[in-house]
Order: sequence, then structure tokens, then C-alpha cells
Amino acid sequence: MYDHKLKNIIRDAPANVLCSFTLNDGLDKKMNLLTVDYYFPSVNHKLALYSSDPEDNSSEHCHEFDELVIVEEGHGLHVINDNPLYIQQGDVFYVQAGDHHFYDELGTLKLINILINPHESFHYLQKVEPLLHTFCAREAACYGWLSPDTRMQCRSLIEKIFSLRFADDAKCALREASFFQLVTTILHAQTEAEYNNTRYKLHKLLTYLQENCFQEHDWHSLATQFHLTTRTTFRHIKEATGLTPDSYLKRLRLVSARVKLRETEISITEIAYMCGFSNSNHFTTLYKKVFGITPSDERRRT
Repeated sequence: MYDHKLKNIIRDAPANVLCSFTLNDGLDKKMNLLTVDYYFPSVNHKLALYSSDPEDNSSEHCHEFDELVIVEEGHGLHVINDNPLYIQQGDVFYVQAGDHHFYDELGTLKLINILINPHESFHYLQKVEPLLHTFCAREAACYGWLSPDTRMQCRSLIEKIFSLRFADDAKCALREASFFQLVTTILHAQTEAEYNNTRYKLHKLLTYLQENCFQEHDWHSLATQFHLTTRTTFRHIKEATGLTPDSYLKRLRLVSARVKLRETEISITEIAYMCGFSNSNHFTTLYKKVFGITPSDERRRT
């Protein structure tokens, strides 16, 4: 099995392999470019694998390849294209070569990453990319979720795909068939087969909160909307995120504000209002409490 930890790849990668993105304000941002040549057994391989236990990659990067990511354990923030999205155990998403991202507030986040080389074609599979795009990491609503039983099925398939007995070119058809089975297993998990699972309902609720984190919410009405009791909602949000619902909402707002402080020249007062805070003093107090630095110092440091 080809299994390489991301922390080693970033640490050992050539320092001059960089990519550049132009921000909304016209400034260029440079970061590490992770290459097919370094990550894959050879540039002719279509698939590769790495895992992280725990994930410790807080360095923003881009890469030449796509990756299908399954959150095996823990929770954290996935900041993709400057958009912070909360991820938890069971989430699945698809990062494309044109994206730049990193993970924040990692805790015990453990990921399984299947790398897909866009410069090589599958020998037998056709039009599998549109299926993968269903889980586009750029949009919170596209993130899928897998129950523990489904994750176990996926782990078995991943072990099969990257096992030594499938490494031979003569087993290419079997390897690609197993990969297709993995993709369809993940797709099937998003159907009504999962809808009665409380954790799935929580996944959808958390996704909704991410997309509407700058609004005020009536927690009782919100729980009812997702077919949960208020008590169950509060308990599961605390278990999944380590935060109370109100604290979780404030954390989403603060992380969004931090991105704007780092990547734009919008005034601190305007950022506070944009991110759902009633006044800039309250925003500054909370920001320093959570991040240990004031918004002004954050901007100067950047």
C-alpha cells in the first residue's frame, strides 16, 4: 500500500515548488505546490494514497492532483479557497487541483486521502469525474457523510485498491473496479439509506449553520426543521465540535472574520458587522479570547 503522511511531504518537498493565487484585492499569495512526481509512486500512476493520524497540516498549499478525502476521526476546520468549513467524523469531500487549502483547529483530526492524477486516464473507467464532483469541497452543501458501517466498507475497499496483490498492471481492471465501487458506495450513502441516522441529520444541520452562520437562529425551530429535538441537537453539536451551539456559531463567525482580516483590506469595524457581530468592541473581545491576539494585531502580523 502506498501510504505517505502529508506532514512528511510538506517538510521534505523542494522549497522552490510553489503556486500562486491572486486574491480579491489584487495581491498575490504564494504557497507550497504538492506535485504528482513527489506524491505518487510514478507520474504514470492514476491513484495513490496517504493518511494522517492525527492530521497536522496547517500550511496552506495547492497541488497538481485531485483528492477524495474521508474524515476518519475527529473534527476541525477545512479552509478551502479562503472559505472556512467545519468538518467532522464521517464527512467526505473532493478537492480539485485548482483549489488551495489547509486544515485549522485540528485536534485529533484523522484523514484518509485518495489522490487522483488528472494527467493520467483510467484504462477502463469513463466519466467517473462527474460523480466525484458531487462532493466538491468548495461548497458546504456538497460535503457527503458516511455512517460508521459505510466507513468500514470504504476502508476495506481502499485497502483492496492499494494492496500489493492489486499493484500489478495486470490487475488494473480489478483495481479500477474497486475504485468505482468505492465511489458508488459513497454516493449510495447519501440517499435515503442514511436519512434516519441522527448523525446524518446533525451533518446536514451543521452544513446549514455554516452556510448561514452570520444570521441569528432559533434553536428550537432549527432542531425541528432537521427532525431533531432541541436537547438532542445541543448534545450532538457539543459532542461533534466540543462547543455549545452558540459558541460554535461564534467560532464560525470568528474564523470567517480571520480570513477577511488576513486576505482583504476591509476595515475591522466593517468585518465585524459582515460576520454577524453587533459592534466592533464585542468582536475584538471575543477575537482575542479565542485566538489570543486582537484583530488589529492579526492584520499587522499578516
